[in-house]
Amino acid sequence: MKNIPNERERIKNPLIVEDLLPLDKSIVLITGVGISGKSTFRRALFDYLKDKGKAVEHYDADNFRKIRHPLDKLCLKQLPGKFNDKIYLIEDIHAPLSKGAIMPISDYNEIFYVLPDLKSHNMFWAQRMLNWYENGNFSWEADSGWSGTGKKRDPANIEGIVNAYLHDMENREKWIKEDLDVVSKYPNKIVKSAWTKEGPVFY
Repeated sequence: MKNIPNERERIKNPLIVEDLLPLDKSIVLITGVGISGKSTFRRALFDYLKDKGKAVEHYDADNFRKIRHPLDKLCLKQLPGKFNDKIYLIEDIHAPLSKGAIMPISDYNEIFYVLPDLKSHNMFWAQRMLNWYENGNFSWEADSGWSGTGKKRDPANIEGIVNAYLHDMENREKWIKEDLDVVSKYPNKIVKSAWTKEGPVFY
């Protein structure tokens, strides 16, 4: 996946995020099912708000040990005990169903639910599976780390990678429905993510 020089350019419909521009303080959740473009949207929104002169911080609850993108160097290492007068973008896949969530969903001022159509979701997965195979690890969990042998292009990882894909696709519609049943009770926006050769873009 290529990085767009200005990640904010991935936001193709600025109207979805303009509600944040007048605010000096807001706690924003970015969530959605796995491999749907959440991290890319977090970075794009961070870049967009910084470009507009907003005081903004971002945080990924997955807490990856390695930097996956230059903008992730600016991620908070942990959430503050007290939120200051800034906009906080918090990515947390677990937030809608509470188990494993970094904080209660009711504590957020705004929720962006990132949702790809089935074709785009499969394309995201195809790229991710290739990356996993190339790197020798798959299915990161914040508490347990990576699955896999750790050996690049190891055929022993293929079954686990394919099973992870099949499991998520089989449960996709169920998980989305469960998420949206919860998210709909709070201020939210559905962000449509779409595949391009340069990676996800958002509408």
